[in-house]
Amino acid sequence: MTVVTATGLGLVTLGATPDPASASSLEALAREAGVALEGAPAEEIAKWATDTFGARFCVTSSMADAVVAHLFSRVTPGVDVVFLDTGLHFPETLKVRDTVAATMNVNVRSIRPQRTVGQQDGDFGPRLFARSPDECCFLRKVEPLERALADYDA
Repeated sequence: MTVVTATGLGLVTLGATPDPASASSLEALAREAGVALEGAPAEEIAKWATDTFGARFCVTSSMADAVVAHLFSRVTPGVDVVFLDTGLHFPETLKVRDTVAATMNVNVRSIRPQRTVGQQDGDFGPRLFARSPDECCFLRKVEPLERALADYDA
């Protein structure tokens, strides 16, 4: 059984064990905000999020575009934008990331897996994604993103 399968089945927990009280209070906060902000402009919702969570808030972005990063750069200059750099992106995606970092008032954090693609190939053989996509995604996406998001509440 892979780590990904064990995690998906709830047999293991990665990172810190969430406090059920905190999880339920966050869920209640999200429900209240959903009602209060129904139909509100994106800027108002973004301001609520950053006002509510402060430095413990980040934006995640795949850098398919820069719309959300641009919105938050205007509402909360200097906000962290977390980008998961799997080592397998198209050059165009990395160019969007670099352009966002250079032109917007945000703090782009490029999060990388613990192993380079070459190291992973050496440890597991080439093209792990084709043989074991769950394991590959765990190594290149799940673990690095969980590690990065541990610094944030939202």
